[in-house]
Amino acid sequence: MDDDLPQQIEKARFPSPWAGSIAWAQALIKWHFILSPNAWVEAEEDLGADLDELTSIVTAVLAAALHATAIEQGLAAPDGARLLKVPLQPVVQLVAVPDRDVLQQAVPENDVWPQARELLELLLTAKDPNGLAVQDAVSALTSGVIRAHAEHGETVGDRLRTIPDLQQAVGRLASLPYPVDESGASPAALPAGHLSLEAHRRAADSLRAHHRVQQIIGEVHPALSRELLLVRAALLDRTVLAFAAYASPEQRDNAHTTAQALREQDAGSGLWRGEIPPVDSRWDDVPQRYVRQEYTAYLSRGTAGRQAPARFGHVTSVHLMEVSAHHTLSAQLRNHPCGQGRHRHDYRIRIEVLAPLGVLTDDAAMRLRTVAAALERTEGPLRGKDLDRLEGGVEAATDERWLAGWVHRWVGAQLPPGLADHLLVEVEATDLKTIPAVHLGTAR
Repeated sequence: MDDDLPQQIEKARFPSPWAGSIAWAQALIKWHFILSPNAWVEAEEDLGADLDELTSIVTAVLAAALHATAIEQGLAAPDGARLLKVPLQPVVQLVAVPDRDVLQQAVPENDVWPQARELLELLLTAKDPNGLAVQDAVSALTSGVIRAHAEHGETVGDRLRTIPDLQQAVGRLASLPYPVDESGASPAALPAGHLSLEAHRRAADSLRAHHRVQQIIGEVHPALSRELLLVRAALLDRTVLAFAAYASPEQRDNAHTTAQALREQDAGSGLWRGEIPPVDSRWDDVPQRYVRQEYTAYLSRGTAGRQAPARFGHVTSVHLMEVSAHHTLSAQLRNHPCGQGRHRHDYRIRIEVLAPLGVLTDDAAMRLRTVAAALERTEGPLRGKDLDRLEGGVEAATDERWLAGWVHRWVGAQLPPGLADHLLVEVEATDLKTIPAVHLGTAR
């Protein structure tokens, strides 16, 4: 934390009180966005608005309300020095029941951020149903922001003086390893497979986007849904642990609710990976501890085959899985020597990517883990299926050779562009000794 920040807040001076109102409105909004994210997510979904666009509109309304209140209270000093004394309750009332004239008059013409007048005019003069819906949503969100601050302080300064505590919590979030040791002590070294905060967030964003695509095409895979829920639950838990006593009730509730949702989903699906099942009573009081177990298993599973670079500038990611699939009589009549009708064989599949560091990114590695997990699932594309009914059918070659090519195409199609060129697939029929056991799949 910057020890000078409280003094900087107290001594802050601006080109005009309007410029100061914009700066302090942005600070209050950022505070609210971090500690009370639900309202922003809901507004984004309801309006279908871009977050930056939504933030700009809320900033315009709140800055205008702060400036109007400063003028009315005689606190609009030319350099914005008295803005910290602006009371919050009048701002709450002005935002709750917007006065178009008062708010628009509070925005000087030809001053900093002239677009604010346009935003307010479009928002406050809305007449059609869609415009009125946006007006109501923005008003509700802005009211939520300022009410949250008014519940914990009387003036703008009261809330801005808590920013150093918030920054300290944010800094702790970026530096605290996760999952943490259950004893509460920070490990001396990062745990195996540890994802930085930035990588964790990128993974969550990537999975969310991938999940959205599957929703659009109507093919949502349970493995991806579960992975998204787990990564999101871990990110929420990670935030609460780092924020410690400064975590908001909303943050704590989100982490607890999402962790419990993971427990319940895993109990029904059986997809859990840790040693202790989700129904165990030891998770009842703090379901977030179950999230830490599963996230640790998730990272360990994803990195178990991760090795040192095979050559300079390259990295390897390996995933092993066991899948059972069926032959039919038609497959047996070609190059399958079992001499049986429809029957099952167990296969061990190994997929490996050996690629330059810039190609095997964190996002790509996450996608590879998702695809590997999907192959193992009962509802996945391969387990328990008839091989000759898969796309392309069994070709005139040993089934392991054909299956390796099929897996290569299926996996490669779901990876970022270009990564399939670095993909190798090995397939071994573990219960057969009379068939060539291993084959390296190649793109075809």
